[in-house]
Amino acid sequence: MLVAAPVGIAALVELELGTPSTGAITIGASITGFVAFDAPARTRFWWQLGVAPLVGAMAVLGAVTGDSAATAVPTMVVVAAAGAMCRTVSPRLAVAAINCVLALLIAQGLSLEIGDTPQILVLGAAGALTQATLSLIVALTEGRLERPRLIAGARDAALTVRANLSLSSPSLRHAIRSGGALGAAVGAYHVLDLGPHGYWIPLTVLFVMTSGRAETYQRIWMRAAGTAAGLAAATGLAVITDGHIAANVALLTISAAVAYAMLRLEYALFTFAITIYIVILAHAVGESAVDAAGERALGTAIGIGIVLLAFGILRDRGSPAPSIAPT
Repeated sequence: MLVAAPVGIAALVELELGTPSTGAITIGASITGFVAFDAPARTRFWWQLGVAPLVGAMAVLGAVTGDSAATAVPTMVVVAAAGAMCRTVSPRLAVAAINCVLALLIAQGLSLEIGDTPQILVLGAAGALTQATLSLIVALTEGRLERPRLIAGARDAALTVRANLSLSSPSLRHAIRSGGALGAAVGAYHVLDLGPHGYWIPLTVLFVMTSGRAETYQRIWMRAAGTAAGLAAATGLAVITDGHIAANVALLTISAAVAYAMLRLEYALFTFAITIYIVILAHAVGESAVDAAGERALGTAIGIGIVLLAFGILRDRGSPAPSIAPT
């Protein structure tokens, strides 16, 4: 897919030049690639342009709050809950919010240095902007850009969210459940000794949990199968391509393309591809894929357990449609 091209370009630049905060550009490009990926280029450009600075800001927030559970947990609870409420507005906004939460999660989990925050902000936003630039180029070949309705859209979104601020609303219950589960996951890896790979616990929660119990349970088995297969494949590939920049860039580009293509089609294959992407990227920037395989598998299992516990504590009350604010 075309949206995977900036991921490959970012990876090539970072691995060849050994940029500070290695991985920031590539992560920024890959995260933003999911934003409005199914929309026409003229629509995708505006969404990615708006999300790019937020991705950088979330990365900085993660670096600032990630060292201590006392700051990391409440930050994740608030950001994750707010992001989950975005599903009341539109699926596209929900995907954008999930990717902002993902940027925060990764930055917290990698325990980035506070002194590196300016570099993280610039490099992460630069990676995100590569996606927006590609979308702009494609959009200009298709005709004039359509200006977004920012003020009216924000007003409608605020009214819709306000209409769902009740415990009887499935949307608010999902937000509370998501914030609590992700906060618990962040707290878990601060307590447990999983080395630098504890962030796989909240990563699993983020990728598995949806607003519905049935769909979430289905995703759990898909996540487990996709992660197990992805870890096995990625570990072998990492050993084969160790130190070969061109091979690593090719693997990152291909796995990102498959992940983008499979997100809405087949969750197990999406999980398989995104696991390969994360493991290969981490290995390419210095983390041994072989040594980390067991920790990542354990982190996945713990994350699944937290999701099951979250649905056990805050049960569904049926599934009425979210409230829509009157216009």
